[in-house]
Amino acid sequence: EVGAGRWAEIDSWMSWARGSLDPICFLEVDGKVYDTGLKKPNRRVDALDRILAGRQYLLGDGDENFSLADVAVAAYLLYVPQFFRGIDLGRWPNVVRYMGDCASREAYGKAFGPNVQGSLVAALAAMDGGGEEKKKMFGIF
Repeated sequence: EVGAGRWAEIDSWMSWARGSLDPICFLEVDGKVYDTGLKKPNRRVDALDRILAGRQYLLGDGDENFSLADVAVAAYLLYVPQFFRGIDLGRWPNVVRYMGDCASREAYGKAFGPNVQGSLVAALAAMDGGGEEKKKMFGIF
């Protein structure tokens, strides 16, 4: 059972997704999407990236912390690489990792189909730029 405090946190993230993330992800004129604001730096997404640096999902680590908050936030984020092919979100590595974690879930594959899931996970992996393995190869860490 989810307590009142947890529901408040979930509700806050859902409101943030609709009120803040939607207009960043999808720039509109007269109700028609013409571009995404994720092509350039954004303070709100920077903040999300910092939050996700310390946790797998919005409410914490592990499947028990995956929640409706993640469904709401990830839904907006995961549509961006589908609608704006070739976009690179690598400036937000924790957001990209989070998107990959959400897109890799079995339920996502059931909802969108294995082809969409597979191409999205591959696109997100490419944005990661090789992650830790690449850093080790070039002696950064």
